[in-house]
Amino acid sequence: GGVVSVAIHGDLIASAGREGGVGLWWMVKGFQENGEGGNLVPLGSILGLDKTIVTSLKFDSKNLLWVACDDGTVRAYNMTGYDGGTSAAADVQFPPKKPVFQSDFTDSVLDMHLCEELKLGVCATADGGAALFNMENGQFFAGLMIFEGVAARSVLIVKHKSDQTGYSVVCGGADGAIHRIPLKVDPETGMVIDEENPFLISDTTETAVQPKHTGPVMCMATPEDGMFVSGGQDGALRVWDCAEDFSESDSNGEQQTANNTPKLKTKCMYALTGYKLWLGSVCTDGKRLVSDGGENSIITRDFSSEPGTNGKASL
Repeated sequence: GGVVSVAIHGDLIASAGREGGVGLWWMVKGFQENGEGGNLVPLGSILGLDKTIVTSLKFDSKNLLWVACDDGTVRAYNMTGYDGGTSAAADVQFPPKKPVFQSDFTDSVLDMHLCEELKLGVCATADGGAALFNMENGQFFAGLMIFEGVAARSVLIVKHKSDQTGYSVVCGGADGAIHRIPLKVDPETGMVIDEENPFLISDTTETAVQPKHTGPVMCMATPEDGMFVSGGQDGALRVWDCAEDFSESDSNGEQQTANNTPKLKTKCMYALTGYKLWLGSVCTDGKRLVSDGGENSIITRDFSSEPGTNGKASL
């Protein structure tokens, strides 16, 4: 079936398709004897996932492959047995048979993002929620129902630019709406506090950002602190600025808050439209936007140079 998710870690590639399971590949570098460029050598598949639809794959810096599934689980597999070739270390099973961690969530997991700075992962679930899990033990510890009657389709964690200890969960829904929910982070430790209620919002906090997409928000990426990109089935990519995270001041210059919750200001800087087909994935390095959404093609928008900038530019 069609490819659903791909993750790359060095020369190791993991891929998941609509047929179910996770396949592993070795990316051969350089040129072969016949003059052709590098190709992919199959390394097998992860046992126990062959009948499971995998929706998202992510590698972390500790050689764990995190696998989000439509059966409502997130599993982490140890990839340290891979030695950079077609064989594995003698004392480690590769491909791995069992996960190191596994967590169960309330519904199908449709997207996943890892934030190693906070040692947190976040999932978007089909029942409209965003769920946090601890990357050190893989366990779920808090969730928030964001959408009513529609699925949460995409999610990420964005670091604030103006407040280096501030972070927000950003979640896109099947109804085209995007919500930004700040997290409670200790400024001294840089870690999330109050795991029972880690979201820095009240009942009156307005979390929706405007304007909304007119189709499901299928993908998100964050190129740098204080910025994220969203892609929707309305055929548009939008670049958002969430650098400022502050409360409005009253006439005496005092900050006004509701239960000490911040007044969020998230601005759509510009939109890129005209994508003809299903726009389902986007990635960026802060200078280039790469996505699908074309007719059997990958679309790259290059902002890496502008006249008068000495070849330096960014989103």
